Amino acid sequence: MRSAATPQLAAVRRRSVVRDKRLLGAVAAGALLGLAYAVIDGFSEARLEHGTLTGVLARTHVLVDRASPVIVGVLLGLAAYALLVRKDLASARASASRAEALRRSLLKVERDQAIWVLAATVLHELNNPLHALGLLLDEHAVERDEGRRAELVERVRVQADRARHHLAVLRSLRGRGEPNLARVSLDGVVRSLAEDVGELAKDEGIRVHADCASAVEARADPTYVRTILENLVDNSLCVLRARGGGRISVRLTAEPSCAVVCVSDDGPPLDVEARAHLFEPLRSTKTHGLGLGLPIARALARAMRGDLTLESGDGKSFRLELPLERAADRAATATSQEWAS
Repeated sequence: MRSAATPQLAAVRRRSVVRDKRLLGAVAAGALLGLAYAVIDGFSEARLEHGTLTGVLARTHVLVDRASPVIVGVLLGLAAYALLVRKDLASARASASRAEALRRSLLKVERDQAIWVLAATVLHELNNPLHALGLLLDEHAVERDEGRRAELVERVRVQADRARHHLAVLRSLRGRGEPNLARVSLDGVVRSLAEDVGELAKDEGIRVHADCASAVEARADPTYVRTILENLVDNSLCVLRARGGGRISVRLTAEPSCAVVCVSDDGPPLDVEARAHLFEPLRSTKTHGLGLGLPIARALARAMRGDLTLESGDGKSFRLELPLERAADRAATATSQEWAS
């Protein structure tokens, strides 16, 4: 910190010395002009007294002599105004400096909060495969058919892999101080998620469809994006399992200002009460839910300069917005510098 502050302090001192030299130069120039005027005025007054200064020169001398107080008054007014402007500029710079320090402090708070939020959501997501493991093991304990038991063992292995994946994400947070904003091919993320979840859900009569008409690149953290989408899809899975099957759609589009991923299902719509408190922590409609998934997902989206909302209407479609890569090229550089500071 000391090595970084020393060059800045030296630069401030150099600028102060330059300003002081300019001020002294301006005062010296003004004094010389005043001295020259006093000499010329004294010489002209002497000639007027002796009658040797007449005509145009005499009238010019009288005009200058009478106008000088007005000119000096104007100059003094301008000098006073300049001092006031300088004071205001100094105050404005100080305010801007305080605002910048506050902004950087808030960015650090937001950065640290995002890391804790991601850690919390990973731990939250561990609840789902662990709960599924418990159910599968209970079913395995009472199952007598060897073929069915082998199938249950395979499903247990899949859920264990999911739990290990979440733990690997949690371990990857070590040393990370901010979202790893980079160019992310959202169509690849959406297709991969649909394939992974579809394999798990097909035996339950649930189809997962990825709708990616074209490649879309966003400026985002791939871990954050995957975590958000997994949470949304898992919510739909819980609803459709209770109904005995259905269809989940993950649709990717590019709008002029952002990339949009919509996750919807054909399950029953949310009631008015649930919609009103959807993103409030510790409120859940799921039996084994913790009420943290959606609030955490929204916090992760906003940490990437995006947002997560529920689309209006009678249906149930969540809308994840992320900055487009082409629209975020210049802003991303500034953002990464802010997070790093």
